[in-house]
Amino acid sequence: MSSRNGNERYVVRPWWRERSLPWAALVFVSIVVTATALERMAFFVYVSSPEFIERLRVGRLFMLAGSAASLAAAVWSQVRGNRLWVTICVAAPAALVGLATMIMTTPSLTPQIAGLVALPAALAGLIGGLFLYSRE
Repeated sequence: MSSRNGNERYVVRPWWRERSLPWAALVFVSIVVTATALERMAFFVYVSSPEFIERLRVGRLFMLAGSAASLAAAVWSQVRGNRLWVTICVAAPAALVGLATMIMTTPSLTPQIAGLVALPAALAGLIGGLFLYSRE
């Protein structure tokens, strides 16, 4: 949308035109899928029943998908020209929670503890990428 007021001409571009909306949706999907994976892998007593093993397997698959979405959003964040802290915060679920899930051999609460730091960091990166990018 453009306007001419006397000799002044300006162009107003909506914030989604810089492709912020699809990027924000990808970051949001990575947060939701990672949180779902953490819920699926949460346990308090290890039981070797088929239901528990299947729930853990599905949780690990969700974690793989969440980590892939988080890494894709971090690469896209760098391509968009976001600040470095936004890119690091968006990559935090893949770096912390995904790595903790990959390293552990037996089920533990290590990914949930890492999720206490990584998911709020990803949310901060999402907010910083949306509002700080649109001002520049």
